[in-house]
Order: sequence, then structure tokens, then C-alpha cells
Amino acid sequence: MWFAFLGVVCLAAVASGEQQYCGGNLVGHAGDVFSPNFPNEYDANLDCMWTIPARGGVITVAFKNFSIEEPESFLFYARCNFDYVEILVGDRSRGRFCGTDMPPAITATQDIHIRFVTDELISGPGFQFSYIVQHELAGGGPCGTHLHDSYGVVTSPGYPDSYQSNMDCTWTIHGGGYEITLTFTDFVLENGGYYSGCYDYVEIYDGREIVGTYCGTDTPPTLTTTKDVRIKMVTDSSLQRPGFRFHYRVAVPSSTFKPEPEKTTMKPEGSGEGSGDDFIF
Repeated sequence: MWFAFLGVVCLAAVASGEQQYCGGNLVGHAGDVFSPNFPNEYDANLDCMWTIPARGGVITVAFKNFSIEEPESFLFYARCNFDYVEILVGDRSRGRFCGTDMPPAITATQDIHIRFVTDELISGPGFQFSYIVQHELAGGGPCGTHLHDSYGVVTSPGYPDSYQSNMDCTWTIHGGGYEITLTFTDFVLENGGYYSGCYDYVEIYDGREIVGTYCGTDTPPTLTTTKDVRIKMVTDSSLQRPGFRFHYRVAVPSSTFKPEPEKTTMKPEGSGEGSGDDFIF
């Protein structure tokens, strides 16, 4: 009895281990995803679904490697009926792909689902794709915040219209030891007086050390550092200007994503054959 019980437990563990990388929620802001066993042959009878939540941002998915079983061929057309990757944006299928026909890059503001289905016969090396979720803080957004994403675009409150008076805002970028790059692409604040310095200004800090104080159209230089970055904006009670816009990026290295298994009942109906064009939704 005990041997039988242990045998069932071991078989269950093995089965769980074989499927633990087959699909899941991709909760990071960026990463690389591989089909099971890549670059070796994937298993038979798979039905995996990777989901990338948009969370109010813009998702970009791009395949880097793609080689699965060839399509079923007829006289004048071919159809991916054996092994295939299906891409869904929201609940709509954007095509099935198989063979070595690389799926196009996709950009969308809805959740993206990557479904991988295999039959019991021919296998191949599989695929690799990368993804990134980007967020932009629109004008009228918060007066300072902690920026947790690995990439983002930030504007001063009200941009491109005038900012408010008497503000004291701080944006903080925590890189966790990874390299941070900060680049301003637009910068218009109230000019300073000849003797009194800046009235409205932006201060940039590299860790605890101040990089500089900027106003008028004196655009701050690009900053690259492995320390935390702070961008402080202070305005007075008089003149207002459009403000600023900056990009930041944290150089978090790509890594193989190995999510926990997640059951899904999503069974999309219908699909179009893939084309070679990029999709933008």
C-alpha cells in the first residue's frame, strides 16, 4: 500500500515538473520566454498559455527564434493544424503560426496571450520571444512618485500645458544596483533672474549627490548611473511654463521566465492565418 502511495506521489511530482514551465502569468515588466526544453525538442500534446497583463501600459512582443512542426499543406494553401503558436490580443485571435514562419512583432494596450499547442507526432526546437510593458505618466499625473518599472516616460503635471504654481514634486527611480539611464526630451521652465538664480527649477540627484539645478530651456544632460536617481521639481507663485518630459530605463538583464503552472479554460474560437506584418492595436 505504501509503495503504491509513494509511486502515485512520485508520478504526480514528475508530471507537475514536466508542465511547470508550460504557460503562466508574466508579471514582470520585461523578459524572455522559451518554449519547454528549448532549444531541444519540445514535448508532445502540450497546450500552454502565457499571459502578459497590460496593467494600463503598452505591451510589445517580439519573437527571436521560431521553429516548430511544418504546416499541413494542400494544393494552394497551408494550414497550421499540427503544432502551432496562436497569438491573442484581448479575446481575439491574431493568427496561428508554425514551421519557421516567424510571428510578427505585436504592440497592444490589451492583455496579450501566447498559446502553444502540439500534437503527438513531430516535434522541433520551439521558440523564444521577448516582451516589455511600458507605462507613460500622462500630463496631469501625480506630482512625484516612485517609478518601479524598468522603462517609462514621465511628464511634469499639466504637460504640455502649463504646470501649477507652488509645487514641490520628487520622482524616484530605484535601480537595485542595475544601470539607470535618464534622458530629458523636452524642457521649458521659468527662467531665473540674473542675480537670483532659478525661480522654477529641476534638481537631479545621483544617489545623495546633486548633479545640477536646471531652469529655463537649459535641458539637463543624460545621466547614467548605478545609484538611485531623484528628480525634484520646485515652482514658485508667479510664471508657469509647459514643464518637461523625460525617459528612463533600468538595465535589468533578460532572464528565462519559469512561471508556476496556471490552469486556463480559454479556448479561442476561430483564427486567421498569420501574415508577415506588425500588428498595432
